[in-house]
Amino acid sequence: MRRVLSCALSASLILGASIFSACTSTQDSASADRNGSSFQNAFKPKPSIERRKSGARVNPMVLSQSTRSNTRVVIDIADQRGYLLVDGKIAVDTPVSTARPGKWTPRGSFNMTQRVRTGKISTIYGVEMPYWMRLSGSAYGVHAGHLPGYPASAGCIRLPAESARVIFDNTTYGTRVNVYSSWGGA
Repeated sequence: MRRVLSCALSASLILGASIFSACTSTQDSASADRNGSSFQNAFKPKPSIERRKSGARVNPMVLSQSTRSNTRVVIDIADQRGYLLVDGKIAVDTPVSTARPGKWTPRGSFNMTQRVRTGKISTIYGVEMPYWMRLSGSAYGVHAGHLPGYPASAGCIRLPAESARVIFDNTTYGTRVNVYSSWGGA
């Protein structure tokens, strides 16, 4: 038993010595440690991402920097995701529902040319489309609607109601909307 404990202790000391030597600081990091920056960085607030029931993720820290003029919307058809970017950083990441098979969601770069918070009715189906944001004068837009988890619209881009409200409240006339077949990220 003593022999086993002795071997275990020796192995622990050797392992500890090798870890200690691997952690030897360079002069720059040593001076940073002496100045306390490593310690201070440990207490900086980490960005908290709020996860919503709809599947949306909101970064309040980035969203709080929105001036409405520094935002753009990106839609990724392949991933069925929409993003609100603030100064190029993702503030909102939300599920979307785009055109079902046999229909088409246009791709390209658009501007919001009409915005209607409530009262917009579909001329095709007669259903309400809250938080309507028209894409460059076309018949297509981004709005709150039902998301079944797959492409199901007649061509518009449906958002969960909560995401549509946040995006509507943080954009304005002329906000750029980029619709991609597949988007590579921010």
